[in-house]
Order: sequence, then C-alpha cells, then structure tokens
Amino acid sequence: METYPIIIDGREVDTGRYVLFPDMDAVVVDPGLAISLQLSQSRRSERIIFSHFPWLIPKNSPEMRYLRDYRRYHGIPQHTKDELDEATYARVCLSRESDIREAIAAGVRDHHKLFNPFRMKDMGVTLDERIDALYEAGLEVKREFQRVREVSVKEGVPIKTFEWTWTMFTEYLERQTFQLWGEELDVVEAPGRDGGKNYRFREPYGVACLFTPYNSPLALGILSITSSILAGNSTILKPPSKVPLSTILLAQMFMRKFLDMGLPRAMLQVLTGGGKSMMERFLSDPHVGALVWYGDSETGIELWADAVRHRIQMAPELAGSDASLVWGRDLDLEFVAKMVVKGRFLGSGQACMAVKRLLVQDSLHDELLRLIVDEVHKLHIGRPSDPNCSLPPLGLTAMYLLIDQMQDALSKGAKIVTGGRRCDYLEEDDPAGLFFTPTVLTDVTTDMHVMTEEVFAPVLPVMQVKSVDEALAIANASSFGLRSSIFTDDPLVRARWIKEIEAAGVNVNQDHLYFDPHMPHLGGYKNSGIIGAKYFPVMLTRMKYVHTGPGVSLT
Repeated sequence: METYPIIIDGREVDTGRYVLFPDMDAVVVDPGLAISLQLSQSRRSERIIFSHFPWLIPKNSPEMRYLRDYRRYHGIPQHTKDELDEATYARVCLSRESDIREAIAAGVRDHHKLFNPFRMKDMGVTLDERIDALYEAGLEVKREFQRVREVSVKEGVPIKTFEWTWTMFTEYLERQTFQLWGEELDVVEAPGRDGGKNYRFREPYGVACLFTPYNSPLALGILSITSSILAGNSTILKPPSKVPLSTILLAQMFMRKFLDMGLPRAMLQVLTGGGKSMMERFLSDPHVGALVWYGDSETGIELWADAVRHRIQMAPELAGSDASLVWGRDLDLEFVAKMVVKGRFLGSGQACMAVKRLLVQDSLHDELLRLIVDEVHKLHIGRPSDPNCSLPPLGLTAMYLLIDQMQDALSKGAKIVTGGRRCDYLEEDDPAGLFFTPTVLTDVTTDMHVMTEEVFAPVLPVMQVKSVDEALAIANASSFGLRSSIFTDDPLVRARWIKEIEAAGVNVNQDHLYFDPHMPHLGGYKNSGIIGAKYFPVMLTRMKYVHTGPGVSLT
C-alpha cells in the first residue's frame, strides 16, 4: 500500500495521520468493501448502530442515506482483514495545523522570489522562467502516462473517460499554452504625455490556495494549478477529498522538476484535509491572498462573499444547467446526436459544463430523439478497468439529488424513454447501486427540478420548441448561465442565440464540451459566476501600473 504525502516547503511529509482509500475498481464490484473499510475506522458505537440498529442511521446526508440503503438491501458486509488489506489501494497523509502554518509561512517567505515583472537580475523568477518550468514539468507528467492512468482508474475513472481527460489535460501542458496565457500578465509599455513612460502588468496575490474538483481532478484541475504557478503565486493545492491521489501524484511530479531547476521551494505545496475545515482555515488567515474553489453555486457564492469580507480574491467555478438548441432545415442529425450524447453523458454527466437541457425544434424532435436513444444504448456501465466502460459511478451527493429530481419529474408527468434505473456495475437493478443508467426524459415541463436545478448525473431532459423565442425564454429562465450550445444551419438563428443567450460561452455546431487553450477557463452569468467568462491567470493576479518621468527606463 502506497503512502501519498503532503508537500511542504519542498519536502514530501508523512504526517503519521492517514485516510485509507480503497481500490475503486474492486469497490465497483463489491461496494461493501468500502463500507467495511469505513466501519473499520469508525467508533464502536457507530459500528453497533450500523449492525444492530440501522433505523438510527441519520438521513441528513447522502453518505448516511447510502449506508441506510446498503444495510437495508444488502445487509452487513462481511470481509476479512486480508480482504480489506487487499482492497486498500493507498493511504493519504492528513495535514496538521503545524503543517498548515509552515506551508503558509513558506509561501509568504517565497512570495517575492516567484515573480520578477521587469526581468531584473537576481530579483526573482521571471515569467519566461515560469513558462519554462511548467513546460518541463509537463514533459515529466507525459512521460508517466501509464502511472497516471493506473492511479486514475484506481480512483474510479473509466479508461475511456481517462483518454478524453488525458487529451485535454496534455493540451494545457504545452509551451504555447503558457505563452498565450502569459501575454495577459506581462509588462505593457506606453508613452507618457510628459515624455516619460507608462507601464502596467499583473502582479500575483502571494499565497493562493486552490480547491480542485473531484469530478475531473486532472482535466479541470490543471487549469487553476498551472495558472496560479504561471501567475507567480506561491500555490497551495488542496486536492479533492474523494479522489486526491492523481492530484497529489501530479504535484509530486511538478515539484520534483521545480526543485531540480533550482526554483523556490514554496512554488507548489500540497495540504490535505476536509474541504470545509480547510476553507475556513484559509479564509481566516491574513496571509492568504487568493482562493480557487469548484463546486455548487449556493456554497460557492457564500464562500465568495466571505472571501470578499476577508479581503481575499476568489476565483469560483460554479454549477451550470447548460441548454443546447437544435434548429434548422438541413442538419446532420446523426452528428448532432453523437455530440449531444457525449456532451450530456461523459463522466456519467458529472460535469458543470455538460448539456443539461436539450431544446429541439418540433419538426426535428422525433428523428433526433430516436438517434439519441440509439447513441445512448452504445454506452456501457462497468468496472473502470474495463476498456468498454464509458460511465463511472455517481458521487453520492449527485446520486441522491438525482433520485429526488427523478421522483419530482415523474410525479409531474415526465416519461422515461430509456434508462431511469439505479443499478450495479453489471447494469442489474440495485436500489443501493453506485450507478444510474443513462436516461432520456420527454414530456418535461419548465417547473420540474430537472429543468430548474443542476442535474449532475446521466439524465437528459428533452423539450420540443416551436420558435426560437420560446427556446430562448426556456433557456434563459434558468438561474444558471455557464455555457450553451446550438446546432443550426440558419445564420440568423445562430446570431440571435449568441447575442441573447444568458451564458458566458456558446459552442456552435460543435461538441458542447469542446475546449482549447485559446478559450476562457469557463466562468458564467447569474449563479454560474456573475462576472462572465474568465481566465484563471488574470483572476489570480491584480494589475499594477507605474509611471516614470522623462529619461527613466525600467527595461
């Protein structure tokens, strides 16, 4: 069993306090393994309640609802110590308060060593040197493809999903990517009216603490991690508690290369722990200058407000309920169906920027629906190590929110065209299963929770629309505004959608999930982020300006 350390001031630290992580490839087959492992670390009173008084298990969290379901339908899991040892893949070191203090102090110490806007000798790491460091670290990661894939699969990521993740992830490790983003940070020189010169550049906040996402720890996490380092912050990384292993592995590879290059030891550090307690700790520390947080909008906006009260810059990545419109006379509906299914069901729909509401011109509805169902039937649930598996388990929060959303939709008249079942990895019905079959709903109405809330799961509600006005009204009725897409051969409809949709991004006749380094790092309108599209390097820096009188030069 491998131990995953925290990283402080250039050192990989074994704290002696651990959380055990099971091999999710084994847990998918026998979910009781994870429960047995959890019980082995629980108090005696908790074990007694689970075994003898299951009706006393609380209902106040998805985790507790799952324990109740498992106990009701599968009883008490029985595993030997040897079986649990074999199923335990890794242990992750937990940070102590002394570790947090030391990491923040190291970040404060190295803050001015990590940026050097005017590229002066012995005044710190220049933008060009940070670009070089990130590129070289990226090469190290690419050389470890097999290792990264192994760890990701053990965390529960299907091989097929990892392939998409790796393609997107490695695009963001190219030199050209960092050079492109760096243009927003570099010094801009302009003449002064007095014969002097004006300069402006973006300066790092100092200590930046990043909470990266569990649903795509590499593909989405890499955006904020590399951006913070590129910006010149002393970056403290808090990996997602549910799947910390691949993020810690990435940080180890990065930091070993940075140290080999002689860069400051606090360039990147890793601290672990509960998300809520770690966020409270960082928000209360006057030395923390910036935060990145991925998650649901209600929590994120509350944290954002707290950050402002503490004079901390926060770059939030919040929820979405993206609408996609299909409208036209001569569309390739087979292509549209493939793109919609990918955009909704990749990662079992656990993506903030997934297609979550499909609006279809009434004359196209029946044929497109048939093609979508055909594509959905090609998706497979299974073990992460199965190369044919395309759908991972659902997170428990997403699962129980979905169950409630489905009950609401069906009670209001929605019809299940395909799917609609909780199941095990063999796709057999299981009321305590970790999976949900990919589902298409019709006869949905705008008051259903599947239309008004984020559905972070493999369910696609499809609505017929008779006009573009109706489509825009439905799409914009959402409290979210992350991304949208449109498939159309009508240039006027395309232009209207781009202009009138209340979302920060629009993909036209392309995969809803399409990303490349020239595009902003998400961001949204309304409850998806208020400020619109964003670049992390810009949000994790602040502008400084300088004026020099005639005859004075800084470059």
